[in-house]
Amino acid sequence: ASTTTEKYLKETKRHYYITPNSYLQFIDTFSSILQNTKKKSLFNRACFHNGLTKLLEATSLVAEMQEELLTLGPQIEQKSKEIEELMEKLHRDSQVVEQVRTLVKQDEEIMTEETKVVEEYARQATKELNAVLPALEKALAALDALDKAHIAELRVYAHPPPLVLTVMNAVCILLQKKPSWATAKLLLADAGFLKKLVTLDKDNLPEKVFLQLKRYVRSPDFRPSKVGLVSIACCSMCHWILALDHYHEVQKLVKPKQIRVTEAQEVLRLAHQKLDEKQRSLALIEEHEQNLEASYQESIAQKEMLATRKQLATQRLHRASILSTALADEMERWKESVNNLDERLQGIMGDALVSAACIIYSGVLSAEYRQQLINECLRLCNEKMVPVSPNYSLITAMTEKNEVSKWQNEGLPLDQYSIENAILVKNGQRWPLLIDPQKQAYRWICQMEGDRLRQIHASDSNYLRTLENAMRIGNSILLQVICFNLGPILRKEIYSTGGKDFIRIGDAEIEYNHNFR
Repeated sequence: ASTTTEKYLKETKRHYYITPNSYLQFIDTFSSILQNTKKKSLFNRACFHNGLTKLLEATSLVAEMQEELLTLGPQIEQKSKEIEELMEKLHRDSQVVEQVRTLVKQDEEIMTEETKVVEEYARQATKELNAVLPALEKALAALDALDKAHIAELRVYAHPPPLVLTVMNAVCILLQKKPSWATAKLLLADAGFLKKLVTLDKDNLPEKVFLQLKRYVRSPDFRPSKVGLVSIACCSMCHWILALDHYHEVQKLVKPKQIRVTEAQEVLRLAHQKLDEKQRSLALIEEHEQNLEASYQESIAQKEMLATRKQLATQRLHRASILSTALADEMERWKESVNNLDERLQGIMGDALVSAACIIYSGVLSAEYRQQLINECLRLCNEKMVPVSPNYSLITAMTEKNEVSKWQNEGLPLDQYSIENAILVKNGQRWPLLIDPQKQAYRWICQMEGDRLRQIHASDSNYLRTLENAMRIGNSILLQVICFNLGPILRKEIYSTGGKDFIRIGDAEIEYNHNFR
């Protein structure tokens, strides 16, 4: 590279040296190009590779979806038949369930009414029987109130008064003893006499006892008010005897009712058992109906799911077919792009070396000497076995076709030399000095930078302020005449203080924005 450059410099009668500073710039530029190009190439390759993968997946999915559609059709038809059969069965079973439900409801209503009747009948019988119990309980309380002294008063009689004898004979009959005063005296002598009376099993006395008792209780004088005039003890026993007789009369009327209530309750119990069985059967039938309904709903859901899958598969198949057809040519281009990027990645080291040499050293060279510089660099790479892309060119190594097209749309001339100059401007570490008599570079830079561009002239009174503001906010500056007091900016004498970058112009310290150009 230095030989070619020396030749050109000798012809132009100028002197040029590869200084240590330019060599360091070459190393930095090489590292930056290598890193950026590798990152960009790997990213582009991943994009193309992913696109190819998606296309191949779409192609394979077409066959899978076609097979799925062939499978889904019979499945949907079979599911439709199952739904029809379930619908018919559900209709038949629903009618049966409704009939059973009606019968059970009727039985429940009948059972409810009969239960009410039996309960009312039992309530009346209990009410009648309970009506006489207070008098009997009152008489028993009167017996409990007697003591030995009251009993002893009766035992002293050798010939008792008629009312006392009558009461005691009635007591003897209730205790199922012979009605006589001798028997009565023996009973009165018993220490547990009153307890026998109180604990007498009134519900199991024979009917003949009460038939014999009638001759006494029907007597007009057999009244507590009259007996009480003769004996307090006999008065209480008279109360007790009359209460027992009345209780027995009521029980004779109530007992058949109680028997009928018991019989009716037994019938009701059996009927309830049958009703419970019917209700359990109804519950099982209803559960079967619910299961059948659930199966029916599940079958409908499965059919809808299959239909949705079929519709989705059809749509996907349609889209995949369109995509495969539309991108058939793109797939070949992407394959070619992947292969080209693989070749570029294989020769990325040499490409970066040659491109860095061009950017650093070929700015002052004509097109012919630039090509000689490239050829010499390629020769050295081959000699040192550094891999380089076949048919290397600075344009293909440093740009993409769409980027070049964008530059040309922004006013860059179409020739190769201008494109190379644009690459040097965009990638060089130093600010470019443009000799532009035809204003071609001017128009291109104005279009490319747009509103970010600030144009200044050395003769402008505020050009330094404009320059300082641009460095702070990161705008671009187009300086149309070189100012020799801008050395720190041209040499990029940037330094860091407190985590920020600054550049000094004269006595002013300006914060430096790296977007500045």
